[in-house]
Amino acid sequence: MDAVKAYLNESPIIRYDRVRRGSYFADFRRDKRLMPEVYHCVIQRDGSSEVLAWSQYRSLQAAMRAAENDLQRFSESDLEKLA
Repeated sequence: MDAVKAYLNESPIIRYDRVRRGSYFADFRRDKRLMPEVYHCVIQRDGSSEVLAWSQYRSLQAAMRAAENDLQRFSESDLEKLA
């Protein structure tokens, strides 16, 4: 078990806080092995393993701005379906 904990603590993947809007969420990851840094943004819907969008950016801020736009678009699409 200690070996697993050590591996997880030294993982080359850095995880950032999840961003949510409605029933959608965006996860952000950075692989420390890549130079220049690349931030991955993956958008999914609660309860689904389907990846709705996957993008890469040079900064976490750019990834978060794009995620907010995508999350807004998906959430609005759900509202339009209800109308």
